[in-house]
Amino acid sequence: MLKNKFSPVSFMLLLLAGASAFSQGISPNAGQSENLSVTVSKQGVALVSFSSGKDTYTVPAVTHLEGCITTGKIITRKLPGGGVETEQKLVRTGTKDRCTVIDRFIPDGDGIHWEVEIRGAGKPWTTKIQSGITWPVSASSKFWAPWSDPRIGRKESSPPGTPVEAQMTVPASAFNWGDPLLPHSFVSDTLWYGAPYFRYEEPHVIYIPYQRDLICIPMVTAMDKKTDSGLSLVLDPNDEILDLTLETTAGGTLTFNRIYNRISADHPLKFSMDLVAHEADWRGGLRWMSNRYPDYFNPVVTKAHDMAGTSAYSNFDTDFDVAKMKKMAFNTNWMASFDFPYMGMFLPPVGENEEWIRFGGDTTSISAMRNYAQTMNRMGFHVLNYFNVTEFGTKMERPVPPRKNLDDKDIWKDPNEFFYYKLPGSWLPVPDRVLRDSVYFHRQTEPGGTHLTWEAGIVTDPGEPVYRDFLLDQARKHVKFIPEASGIAIDRMDWLRMYNENRDDGITWFVDRPARSLITSWKILMKDLAPIMHNAGKTIFLNNHVKRLDLLKNTDGIFDEFTNAGCPLNTTALLCINKPGLGWTNDSSDLHKEGPDAFFQKYLYMGVYPMAPFPGNDHSILPDEWTDQQYMDYGPLMSAMKGKKWVLEPHCLEVVNGAAKANLFEVPGGYVVPVVFGEPGSTVNIRIKNTPGLESVKCEGIYPGVGSSFNLESSYTNGILSVKVPLVRGCAMVRITGR
Repeated sequence: MLKNKFSPVSFMLLLLAGASAFSQGISPNAGQSENLSVTVSKQGVALVSFSSGKDTYTVPAVTHLEGCITTGKIITRKLPGGGVETEQKLVRTGTKDRCTVIDRFIPDGDGIHWEVEIRGAGKPWTTKIQSGITWPVSASSKFWAPWSDPRIGRKESSPPGTPVEAQMTVPASAFNWGDPLLPHSFVSDTLWYGAPYFRYEEPHVIYIPYQRDLICIPMVTAMDKKTDSGLSLVLDPNDEILDLTLETTAGGTLTFNRIYNRISADHPLKFSMDLVAHEADWRGGLRWMSNRYPDYFNPVVTKAHDMAGTSAYSNFDTDFDVAKMKKMAFNTNWMASFDFPYMGMFLPPVGENEEWIRFGGDTTSISAMRNYAQTMNRMGFHVLNYFNVTEFGTKMERPVPPRKNLDDKDIWKDPNEFFYYKLPGSWLPVPDRVLRDSVYFHRQTEPGGTHLTWEAGIVTDPGEPVYRDFLLDQARKHVKFIPEASGIAIDRMDWLRMYNENRDDGITWFVDRPARSLITSWKILMKDLAPIMHNAGKTIFLNNHVKRLDLLKNTDGIFDEFTNAGCPLNTTALLCINKPGLGWTNDSSDLHKEGPDAFFQKYLYMGVYPMAPFPGNDHSILPDEWTDQQYMDYGPLMSAMKGKKWVLEPHCLEVVNGAAKANLFEVPGGYVVPVVFGEPGSTVNIRIKNTPGLESVKCEGIYPGVGSSFNLESSYTNGILSVKVPLVRGCAMVRITGR
């Protein structure tokens, strides 16, 4: 009998033992893809091998469950058509909890498809489900993940701008931002998928994604620069991922931990991953994943790209300087009019010309909202209407107030009456076991009661059928009554971290009980809400406090409230490699602290647009002469990247001698390359390769504050386009078009 108790340390030891047991596996090349082969050791560890030149890499890969031991023999089977399968029985130490874990490794074109099946027995239970690999670390090894900041493996208190490696260094004025496209030496750390998961002792209510230790896409890449070899472990975003962490070690182990999944006989768990070999470049795994799962990376409504540009969150009317705003690359206003009478009742059940008192003061009507969108359209701009699926009402009362018996046609006028008697059971209860915390217990919230939020509204569960139906009806009204609006922007997605312990989604086991994850609620809602909007040609933008790729399916872009900070800027950008990313600017002090060049250049590099100084902006940047001029200086550069999609071909872009930073985007009609953080007045050389359509092109430089573009010297030899790029203010936007 083989018994192994698994801790993070023993998990890594098993992986390493598997690597040394390569000769003990079943027949060589039991599974063979185009680039990878897989065998299985006697310890039940899959050994994935691939070659790069004269070097061969063997990477152990295994799934196990935290706190469990293996009992009996590990069974190994060959699969029809290639591939291998292992089966092991596990028991959780000190309990009667048990299950069977099956790992399948199946050749799949350019990689190995890895399936995990977990069959429970007895009563439901949960523990961390660990799937990981160990890369053979050497002096030239690095790894990369879609992280919020490259300064991992350090305390959160590290001074802003502290460099990890020499090539990461940017000007000190690039306040609180680190380049997320740089790989890192292997280091021990825990990275959270989207946000720290909910725990009674650390609830993190009202979550803002300022943390450095986040990943936004469930993948990780190991690489060796010396041999130009890389391997990515990519998780399927279609899986039932409730919460997830990525644990890394200095010894090269990279482990994903799935958390709160229910292990039971009634609901066998199934997860999918892929191991993909590619060049030693952060682009390799991201390229593969965005091609495999386009529904998560591409907008459903292509006109979303027309909405790219600087933006506003304003309640101002249409009497503003249109020409000046266009010089700032302005394009979209998320209407912060607070037209709703209270949160959640975005379009009341009234006639089109019937007025109501809006939360923002004075009165409005459906026809007034439509007229605003029509006028903005005529001026060449887009409007997003406010939407929210996790909050309802203002000045909500607890406990449930007695029924006032309002007439049904008027019940909508009272948020308490409407919510408690028309949408019963829609609130998100406060867990009775949560520890008291000054942030958590805001606004007199008590365990067993309801979460209260902005303006004493109540936090809601969008998975509750009666509330889901209400939200879908609100979406249909937007489509019907405001067809000129370009779509909706959904706010306050931080509540999706939570669990509703009064409900059961059939897949969650929250600590020791069934529950409904609000991640599940979101996915159920969006399955119906997205077609309502998209079939009408309307877009869905998200203010996604929880930075998770799987929340972006069936959506069109991000309007992020926090990109004035470096970490949310990076995660927004990585989630928007093929979508428009619109970012927030608190006020003009952001430009003064960093300096306008550092401020704008990091946005250009990441392909995200900062919010523009617009009249009436709500808790965001307002116009003034100096600020307006900075935006007009950089407006032509931002306009040039409209409709951008990141180019992810192998080693597609190089700045010679690392004299600046640069990124490569495909845009309608060609490509653009933001070249940033160079020496002002210097000339840098860039090289582009492995990218189609470069044989005969025109290269132009667009510069901040210059007002016109200039032809750049370029040459094309042996598949490489070389461009000499003079810099102004340390920057240029290189535009590449066909001759």
